[in-house]
Amino acid sequence: MKAAARIASVMLLVPIAGWAQKIDVSNDSITCNTVFGTASMNPPLVTGGTATKAVTTVKASVAGCTVTGLHSVSILSGKLSGKVTAMSNECVSLFHPLTGTLTIKWKADKTTPILQTSSTLNITNVSFSTFSAPWGASYGQFSLGTSSVTGAFTGGDNGATSSNVSLTSQDLGEILAECGSPTGLKTLNTGLSQLTLQ
Repeated sequence: MKAAARIASVMLLVPIAGWAQKIDVSNDSITCNTVFGTASMNPPLVTGGTATKAVTTVKASVAGCTVTGLHSVSILSGKLSGKVTAMSNECVSLFHPLTGTLTIKWKADKTTPILQTSSTLNITNVSFSTFSAPWGASYGQFSLGTSSVTGAFTGGDNGATSSNVSLTSQDLGEILAECGSPTGLKTLNTGLSQLTLQ
């Protein structure tokens, strides 16, 4: 009986010993080099847009992440979602003020569980430019202005120096063609991207 009791006690303690302490990543930084997703606009973007309110719903997957901080943390992936609002649905523009937030829910490796499991980005604007690919085509390039980050990966300064760059999967010719059509541009797909929270 005593031997059985000892074995039972050891078995009860094994899961407790295997639990990893959750790591505080609130002041750490993260860079992810794989970000792909969609931005759906309502109303659609059009050339000469006259709407005074345009809501964009953003959904994306994040991977290829490296964490910089006091502890070694492995982030496997993340899911980004949220909505931002512009004061125009004009397609041809280099800059738009925006309001809204985007939230990333992080999935960490089981060996390095994290205390803060999401990051919320306060979005203030979007700026557009072009990217020339080596094969001769041009694509849309855009960056979202971020005024602050809360939760995980704030860099210790509320995400003041966070940055992001995304390239559209549609080339500029396709984007302009859809903006000039009767139905407008309803969805932008993003491919090559980098996101840094710091």
